[in-house]
Amino acid sequence: MDSRFPFYCFDKIELKSIKKRESGKRGRISKDEILKTYYKIEAEIKTNDAFVLKEMEKMGLFILASNDISLSPEDILTNYKGQDKVEKGFKFLKGNTFIISQVYLKKKTRIEALVMIMVLCLMIYFIAEWKLRTRLEEEDETVPDQKKKPTKTPTMRWIFFLFQGVTELNNTQNEGDSVGNSEYGGRSLEDFKSHGGKM
Repeated sequence: MDSRFPFYCFDKIELKSIKKRESGKRGRISKDEILKTYYKIEAEIKTNDAFVLKEMEKMGLFILASNDISLSPEDILTNYKGQDKVEKGFKFLKGNTFIISQVYLKKKTRIEALVMIMVLCLMIYFIAEWKLRTRLEEEDETVPDQKKKPTKTPTMRWIFFLFQGVTELNNTQNEGDSVGNSEYGGRSLEDFKSHGGKM
């Protein structure tokens, strides 16, 4: 194996010798004529599987550490992969999802109170999203996404957008009836009502 090309190696190497007369001479070769010997190497090049596997073991590895020694490596990896949900939560809190006027606070207690309210809103938001997705999965139903393609995992923000045309829900009407002009509002309301949601 050549150290310059460790991913490949030679297989079935065969050394052959070939005798040839000096250039420029013609005719039949005499018995006493001295011939030059040339050597030719024939071999097959193949992938060095052992080296490739050894290198693959080093690829894609990263260290995850936790001070909770009760967690298994699988649990740590699962929690690590789920941190994007936490990041989305921070994005939700820092964005304009609430569509409210900006509030400027100085007192620490008031800031803490506002953060608490926003976290509670975030919890309700994700609970509603989880319930909706669970219901869609159980009923094998979909709602159209922004590209008009069916999806079983819509965000609540998109559902709120679909609800913009719904102005009122009369509980005395038949289940699923709604007042408004939303194309998908009545169906979404039916899903929420049947799953215990209230509007």
